[in-house]
Amino acid sequence: MTHASEGQTGTADVWVFRHSQLTITTLQMREALNPVELERAEKIRNLDLRLSYLKAKFAFRTILAAHLHVPPKNLQVTISRFGKPRLPAHNIEVSQSHSHDWSAVAVSAMSWVGIDVEHWRPLANCRRLARHIMTDQEARIFEEIAQELCARKFLELWTRKEAVLKCAGLGLYQDPRGLHTGWDEPAVQFNGLQYHLNALPVRGQLTGHLASHNRQQIIMRSLPSWLMRRPAAEFLDLVPSTNPNY
Repeated sequence: MTHASEGQTGTADVWVFRHSQLTITTLQMREALNPVELERAEKIRNLDLRLSYLKAKFAFRTILAAHLHVPPKNLQVTISRFGKPRLPAHNIEVSQSHSHDWSAVAVSAMSWVGIDVEHWRPLANCRRLARHIMTDQEARIFEEIAQELCARKFLELWTRKEAVLKCAGLGLYQDPRGLHTGWDEPAVQFNGLQYHLNALPVRGQLTGHLASHNRQQIIMRSLPSWLMRRPAAEFLDLVPSTNPNY
């Protein structure tokens, strides 16, 4: 991977899609996924969740294979002990997020990346949950947020934190209370390193962020047409972001 120099803006390719809109058969998924992924799927007892997992992993492989011009089955993906996917044979960084029926994938050749997307839903206990993820400063600000905005603001902050922690390669093995992101800061410090945060251009019932060590221009990509039943444009602003701090 060629790292962007300090102050240089890179590009991150991002895909956001719904699993229920993927027109793929179980046979196609099983032919493309590796034994570890298939074994993990078999441990998911709920059939709907198992199918969603298989579709997410299939799409992840399909995206990366098309990006790298290799067959999906031949794509070597390793997972770190903290859950970060890596492609040891290729000079790119990748990240994946999964929330209910939605997935997001980010690819960058210039910088480490972390992506997180959440499907908005009511959270009856979000103020109690806040104590488990927020710094004292964030918690004080959150206390002033109107009740009707509580769940969305909670999930916005959550995606900012998880994106940074994924970029750092730690995921939720790190206590999120040890990371201050706030809601508006374009860049944050964590463990002596700077992370730039970009809001994903999604709307409706989705919220999400991309984190990287360099400023990134987000380029929204579409899945191959043969994979999709119908577009999910009602949740996406499909005009690529030209603002590196978007």
